[in-house]
Amino acid sequence: MPFHKLMRGVLWALGLCAAQAMAAPEPGAGGANLLRDGGFEGSAVSAAACPSVTGQVTAGWADNSCWNAATQASYELDATQGKNGRSLKVVLSRGLFQLVQPASLQAEWRYGLGVWLRSETPMLVKLALRKSGPPYLEYGSRYLRTSPQWTYLSVSAFSNGLSDAEALQAMFIVSSSTPGTLWLDGASLTGARSNLVLPAGAVPPQFFGAHALHQLNTSAALDDGKVGSLRVWDSERSQWNTIQTSRPKAGGKRRYSWDALDSRLDKARDHQADMLMVIGGYAPSWASLDDNDADDGPRDIGACNRCDESPNRAIWKNWVTDLVTRYKGSPLRHWEVWNEPYFGPKDEWCPDQQGCLSRMASGYRGTPEQLLALQNDAAGIAKAIDPSAQIVSPGISLYHREYLDYYLKIGGGKTADAIGYHLYVDGPPELLMSHILALRGLMRDHGVSDKPLWNTEGNVTQVALEIDPAWRDAKARGQDLPRVNELGPAYLARSLVVAWASGLGRWYHYAWDGGHGWPGSTAVIARGSNLAIDTTDAGQAYRQVVGWMTGKRMVAFDAGQNGGAWQATLQDAAGKLSYIVWHPARTMDSPWPLKKPAAARSVCDLAGKCRPLASDASSINLDFRPVYLAP
Repeated sequence: MPFHKLMRGVLWALGLCAAQAMAAPEPGAGGANLLRDGGFEGSAVSAAACPSVTGQVTAGWADNSCWNAATQASYELDATQGKNGRSLKVVLSRGLFQLVQPASLQAEWRYGLGVWLRSETPMLVKLALRKSGPPYLEYGSRYLRTSPQWTYLSVSAFSNGLSDAEALQAMFIVSSSTPGTLWLDGASLTGARSNLVLPAGAVPPQFFGAHALHQLNTSAALDDGKVGSLRVWDSERSQWNTIQTSRPKAGGKRRYSWDALDSRLDKARDHQADMLMVIGGYAPSWASLDDNDADDGPRDIGACNRCDESPNRAIWKNWVTDLVTRYKGSPLRHWEVWNEPYFGPKDEWCPDQQGCLSRMASGYRGTPEQLLALQNDAAGIAKAIDPSAQIVSPGISLYHREYLDYYLKIGGGKTADAIGYHLYVDGPPELLMSHILALRGLMRDHGVSDKPLWNTEGNVTQVALEIDPAWRDAKARGQDLPRVNELGPAYLARSLVVAWASGLGRWYHYAWDGGHGWPGSTAVIARGSNLAIDTTDAGQAYRQVVGWMTGKRMVAFDAGQNGGAWQATLQDAAGKLSYIVWHPARTMDSPWPLKKPAAARSVCDLAGKCRPLASDASSINLDFRPVYLAP
């Protein structure tokens, strides 16, 4: 489970993307270069206005590193080392450098970023298109480990859903925190309109998933939330280390305590829900190898809460075999390999030493290559036992998009039936759209765009009032400000709708009985017993969206282009249209008048209260809380 802060350098949107070198320029969007002087051939200007950054760049460019007290960098226009004419030379002695150029984006566009790079010694360099101001959402980014050979780095970025004018003010950024000498040439930013492609099928019940951390709350999630799928993670008495508590004796029988997992499964079967289980994570200490992955016996780390070292391959294979064999033919047929892996601080692909040292949550502590070997083992074993078994790649934390890029680069998508990722919401949920499209772009780059992308863990963890559109609008108008407890349920509902429209295949809410006190927490938890005793406003909102969307196709989606209003048009099996609508920047005191769709006969809110619409009504007042317009 990740630890969230409002400003961890940036907000949730500060996802990164890992390295992929390309042999030739392939920005992908087409059109003219939107950057000024991408070849660094123009007149020279000072790089920055601080003593720690010296030298010159060309007009249009600037260094953005003066905020970092550790930075010492210099720039030079170099006519002798260019890929094509003159290049820009950067010498980074310490800290980091950020070479930037502002860019005004168009809404609903796909952009292609590219730059040629070479360095004297290997450097980890990042290319990104990022929102200029908080929450610094990255619309697309990627890392490259450079070499003395010129190599082209490119990545796609998306502005879909960015209806706010401020969100369209961006920065083209080339940066690195690896000391060394780097040359840049041929920087480009191109773009073209990118229409959102909506999912073709109806919204299945399984799109709406959840976690029930405590065994007694499994029924509550299924009954109160109407969820169609459960994910087994952080689950009481249902993870590897609590199911197989002791090492088998040599030649002896392997012993398991299946009762808690069986109980969860029975309840899921009764509710016609399916299940996804994280196979790894919480590995028993006796099953883990030492840091060198030497197969010379288990590592003695004593009693541990989160044992996530790389397990002995033979022990892993036995565990997967016994697990899948027991539940063959049951609703438990989706197997997620691990939870939230991350690069180690000594790994050559670690983009930030401090970040990699943080060991956030329960991430896998072996290498990505070791993790892929475990996934390949699990895929081969599971499908041989149960042909209907589905493998989900490790659920990667929202702070580690670079891990997904690298994991797919080494083949992590080949034996996976679905790609796992974790999307926690700390800012306006409409920003999910460009983030999800960037993830889908990585999948396309690595040849797995045909596979579903699942949010195997997500919630609304914070509401940053100072960047919420409705709060800011109300403050500017001198009106009553929306409160966190009002925005939380609305954020959760909006997240689910935007996620489906953006191509997300499932959303597993963490957690139905989580006691975090987050704005998106869905149940009231009794202290001492951890029993879910009531449904919160967020839980009510979740349940309403399940009812609004399940079984219907989304046939149209307006991402804020109609005066800032968002509208999902749904169609049921009989062809009847219904709508989910809201305006992120409006409150009850200053609603947005939406022209009433001809098919709408009633309006329902997130609490489940419905009222008929007058036949002569011409418009419907919208605010930040989604409503459902029913036929």
